[in-house]
Amino acid sequence: MIRAISTKIMSVLCAVFVAVHITLGLLSLDMVTAAGPVYAAMAVYVAAVILLLIPRPGKLPLGSALVALAAVVVVTVLVNGALPTDRWPGYASWHLAASYTILVIINVRGRVLLSWIGVLVSAALMTLWASETTLGLVGGLMLNIATVGWVLVSTGIGHLLRTNDYTVGQYSADARRAADWYATEQAVHVARTEWLDHVRDIAGPALQRVADAGREITEAERQQLQLLEAQFRDEIRGRVLATDEVVEAARRARERGVTVQLLDDRRQDLAPRMRAAVSERVVNILNQARTGTVTARARPEGGALAVTIYASTPENPDDATFVEFPERAPETGSGRHK
Repeated sequence: MIRAISTKIMSVLCAVFVAVHITLGLLSLDMVTAAGPVYAAMAVYVAAVILLLIPRPGKLPLGSALVALAAVVVVTVLVNGALPTDRWPGYASWHLAASYTILVIINVRGRVLLSWIGVLVSAALMTLWASETTLGLVGGLMLNIATVGWVLVSTGIGHLLRTNDYTVGQYSADARRAADWYATEQAVHVARTEWLDHVRDIAGPALQRVADAGREITEAERQQLQLLEAQFRDEIRGRVLATDEVVEAARRARERGVTVQLLDDRRQDLAPRMRAAVSERVVNILNQARTGTVTARARPEGGALAVTIYASTPENPDDATFVEFPERAPETGSGRHK
């Protein structure tokens, strides 16, 4: 349904129209040849309007639209069969207004083509009926002026409102995209600021000593700078693996001469239980290492393994440690010695 027209407003308007049409039909029963068909047509009319006004997202369902078109045909046939054929029917032809009310609702709820098919069917039925009465063919065509006019107006207004809905939707989408872009930029700015503060807190004092031209860098300070560089490399390349505990354990291992590599090929966070289990195992292996190499790698998502840890020493190359963390078992890891 067009967003500019609320369901409540349409329901109230239709209720008023239906009440007026039914009242006119009841007040004109003295002009019809039989009241039974008229009562039946009124019931069909009310039921069709209720069906059309049931709130649904988007366009009117095709089934409901077809049922409503069938109701237009039934109402027209029933009332036409009871109208006088020797004079102008007056308000006894209330079903014309009922028909265009149904067709306008179909039109406004997005089934424009079906509403115009309904106009053609209604016009054909009324013209056929009128041609067999004193009204004649011309009188039958005149009876359809209101139906054509109302549906034509509703088509034009509906087009304008749908264009307005589309424009509003575009503006809303642009506003959401702008808000998302701004939020992303802000998040990047915050992350960048936090990272710079982190680097400044850790490396600031050491860099100040390096920048002092009158000061000689000692071997211990040089080693300290190398450890700082390795820590930043771990935090950048190891990302998901670089918890505070792992970074500290890696620092201590490097001080003992161990080569440590933390590699994140996953580019996506691990589940909390998986990350805790991996962190604990990496810390244990690093704490036990005295020489050699320790490599922890987060595998790309979608494979059989989430994380692998490999540790070896030059003294015992055949006694390497290889630990696997399966993708679908975040709480445990399985160790295997080669």
